[in-house]
Amino acid sequence: MRKEKTIEAYREINRQESLNSVMTYRFEEEDFAYTYYLEDYYCTNPFCDCQHVTVSFRDQEDESNRISFLLNFTGKASPLPNQPKLTKNQAEIVRNFAKDIPKELIVLFKQRYAEAKAHGEKDSGSYLVFESGRYVNYLEFFPKTKELLEFVLNDKKYFAEDGYEMDPRSDNRDVQLNFFQLDMEAMDKQSPEFTYKFFLNEEQREKTDSVLTGDQGAMVMAFTASNSNLDNLFKDRYRKVKEIGEKLLKQAPKKTFMDGGVHRNEACPCGSGKKFKRCCGTQMN
Repeated sequence: MRKEKTIEAYREINRQESLNSVMTYRFEEEDFAYTYYLEDYYCTNPFCDCQHVTVSFRDQEDESNRISFLLNFTGKASPLPNQPKLTKNQAEIVRNFAKDIPKELIVLFKQRYAEAKAHGEKDSGSYLVFESGRYVNYLEFFPKTKELLEFVLNDKKYFAEDGYEMDPRSDNRDVQLNFFQLDMEAMDKQSPEFTYKFFLNEEQREKTDSVLTGDQGAMVMAFTASNSNLDNLFKDRYRKVKEIGEKLLKQAPKKTFMDGGVHRNEACPCGSGKKFKRCCGTQMN
């Protein structure tokens, strides 16, 4: 599956502040031949704890001349994944910039990072990437959702994540449910107990339920018994997700810096030490 990391230019998050704080640079390594604007980009996904900024020095005269890299908040710079390799001169510029970066600039980047995450909580369209055929957790569409799908089975607590296919051209009319045992200490390592497709059409749902194992059937029954009015809840969420999918389908492609080659269980290229699916990946599970 193709994976992308969506980033938003700070000027799109707070245009007025961006205009009030334009930063320009000229570098000794190039004999001060070019004037660059500093552009900073942030992941707005509130579920992603990436702790870095994408810095891009854009040539004032030639927009195609850029020096772009990742900068984490300890001041360490690293190359952008799957992007053209920097020239020797550009790499030297990046090393010296990271080595001499003022603490005040790191503080500014942290403030803007927090602002970007708050922006993402209000507008999931800032980080969601349209992808047909993939089921996305409802919380990624609406991060402030407080209604959790919890239930108890055999004195153990469980919860369900409900995923939706956003493509409005697909009339799939189903919800993908992943059932997990509620264990706060193992949340990052858990795999679902099992995955269940909840059809909005009752007749289709009955056919699916007829082939469940005994344990699976008991879990589905406990889930449906503990969560009243599921039909209407899922139909409402399904409709909202399709509306978002319609908007994303019509939008121009977002700026991305990660494309292919990163498996969800591999280490995240941002250097956080976490798995890609738990850091810069666009899906929670």
